[in-house]
Amino acid sequence: MKYSLKLLLTELAILIASLFCVFIFRINYNVYLAILFFVSLALYFIFKPDIRKERFYTEIILVILVSIMFYFAFTYLLGFFWGVYYTTYSKTFLGICRNVFTTLIMVLAIENIRSVLIKNSVYQKTIIYITPVVCTLLEIPSLVNLELYTSTVDLFNVSLTLFLPCIVKNIVLTFILYKSDFRCTILYQLLFLLPNYFVPVFPNLGDFFYIVINVVFPVLVLMMVVNVTSKNATKIENSRELTYRKVLLRVSMTFMILFILVVLYLTSNMFRFSALAIGSPSMAKTINKGDMVIIDKSAKDIKVKDVIAFEEQGRVIVHRVISIDDLNDIRLYQTKGDANPTKDGWKVNDNTLVGKVVLRIRWLGWPTVKLSELLQK
Repeated sequence: MKYSLKLLLTELAILIASLFCVFIFRINYNVYLAILFFVSLALYFIFKPDIRKERFYTEIILVILVSIMFYFAFTYLLGFFWGVYYTTYSKTFLGICRNVFTTLIMVLAIENIRSVLIKNSVYQKTIIYITPVVCTLLEIPSLVNLELYTSTVDLFNVSLTLFLPCIVKNIVLTFILYKSDFRCTILYQLLFLLPNYFVPVFPNLGDFFYIVINVVFPVLVLMMVVNVTSKNATKIENSRELTYRKVLLRVSMTFMILFILVVLYLTSNMFRFSALAIGSPSMAKTINKGDMVIIDKSAKDIKVKDVIAFEEQGRVIVHRVISIDDLNDIRLYQTKGDANPTKDGWKVNDNTLVGKVVLRIRWLGWPTVKLSELLQK
């Protein structure tokens, strides 16, 4: 029990330290990698992972190899139809070596930390549940330079295009490690990342399909791994435990898929409805800072007193319509924030109109807003 508590406290310390390194200190990436490597090494000697022969190691390796090859074949096939864009990675010999080396350090360090945490926490489920979050935070500096994303809208978009696929991937990798060992997760990471440094072009799928493919793909890998590892369930085929496991897995997968589909629908900007986190108190009491609103982009019957979303100087603003004017067949909307003393110094037209706010969800936008404010500081 004391050992499990010590391991849990260590994981929480890593979680807090990673938050400070990423969002507060914003240390140099090379320095961050060095710290990550030495922390990983120290944890390995302090909590040496439980090394045992894994029954499904070979089968899981085969699943990973086939899945990764299918992923690249499928995405590049789509690139023939939708187009490609040239890589931004250096194609010089030194540039490729530098990218490969930093990726190796990052992958080995993170997967060693994941292995130490998972392989020593068989009876501590809390550690298993927190581990994907910790590993996602440890990967963030390699995903994006957060200093480039300071507005709420930009951060919301980058959260979906990068962080959502990353957290889903880390959930899957944690399950794979739980069922096998760190060699499987290292292979998955390297096969997925290293080809990017050698190929000259990438499929230009757009943000929406990028999110779909990079969220659905790990889920499919998870389903195949579950199918492979379920062979050991033959011993308890008719037991209540097996029935409980099957029901729990199906319910969890159903909710996970439904949640992902809803998030993709609301954030893709390709469908009628979209979601927006409110980062300003200008509509206080009606729509508070930290709320999330659902916008109907196809709404045509906009009237006075309706709340609309529109673009102004690169930002999406949510204010109330206080008057409507028609000028040479162009409809202009005068807007004002409910908490603002004066009306806006502009008028919204159909070109800048995003849509009509049809639903307010309290507090759901707070994580995005707080993260944006933290980055601005």
